[in-house]
Amino acid sequence: MADPITLDDFWQTENGQQLQIDMAGMSQAEQATMLNQLQQAADNGDLHADFNTDSMFLDSQIAEEKREEAEAYQGEQAKAVEAGDWEKAEEMSSNAEYAMEEVKDHGGDVADSEILEAQYDQMDLENADYHQEIADDNAASAEAYAASGDLDTASIYADSAAGEAATAADFGSQADQGGTYADQTVDTSSTFDATATVDTSVDTSASYSSIDTSTTTE
Repeated sequence: MADPITLDDFWQTENGQQLQIDMAGMSQAEQATMLNQLQQAADNGDLHADFNTDSMFLDSQIAEEKREEAEAYQGEQAKAVEAGDWEKAEEMSSNAEYAMEEVKDHGGDVADSEILEAQYDQMDLENADYHQEIADDNAASAEAYAASGDLDTASIYADSAAGEAATAADFGSQADQGGTYADQTVDTSSTFDATATVDTSVDTSASYSSIDTSTTTE
């Protein structure tokens, strides 16, 4: 078996010099992946003068494609959070995490903290979706009680809906909108007015304005 060499020594070999020429036509991200793979090979004692880099070119291309996918998914995550669509945002965050894992599997340089951050995003978004479902259920109950003329109970449920929706927005705002790759600023303010109170002479909060608590029974 050929003697292992350092990456610096490899660049001095015929293979290393040819590789530098070939890498000149690659994108910066692909070059970074190639260098990362070569350094790993050197660290593992696998790099030698006749080291075959053909598979590394393919891995570098795949890693670049997966990195672009991660960026796209995190961009969609950002849009979903801005719209308050917690379920879709969670799905996009999960897709982004998987794409980042693929980047790493193909030799790309992805920090473990980036993957962990995506996992935390998913937990926050799952909680946001859970509380939003409760908010929607309570809003429906408020509307039903208002329609039956029980304005006091309708007010209680409407207030609860406002609180749950605010909690959902809080969890959603903790998720990393856009993530490391997307690099974008997203308005995470809730579309639900959590400060609104129930006005039993008119209706409930603005976000659940369809609940008319002024309804009375005959």
